[in-house]
Amino acid sequence: MASIKVNMGLCEYTHMVKVTMRDDGLLDVNIESECDKVREYGEQLGTISMADLGNITLSRIMDPMIVEHLTPTCLAPVAVFNAAWLESGLMSRSLALSVGTVGMEFIE
Repeated sequence: MASIKVNMGLCEYTHMVKVTMRDDGLLDVNIESECDKVREYGEQLGTISMADLGNITLSRIMDPMIVEHLTPTCLAPVAVFNAAWLESGLMSRSLALSVGTVGMEFIE
């Protein structure tokens, strides 16, 4: 299982995104959040495939019918991509864990 904690400072919500690869190669997505919209997104997303990890515009992770209630600034879908890449071996687990935190800095 790969887990990513998202701290959304702008809306003050925290999301815990967990992705687990099944024996059949599909990936189960579980999102715990204080935000009703992000929880609903996670429930609608449910399970993704490896095909969803390669193309951002064709991925279920960014399906307009699933993300329609999220703001464009919400990092939950990005966290799903990252957790799924980590769980599937497309991202180095040791590198990700050594880096620990990535983020954005508002300058002006």
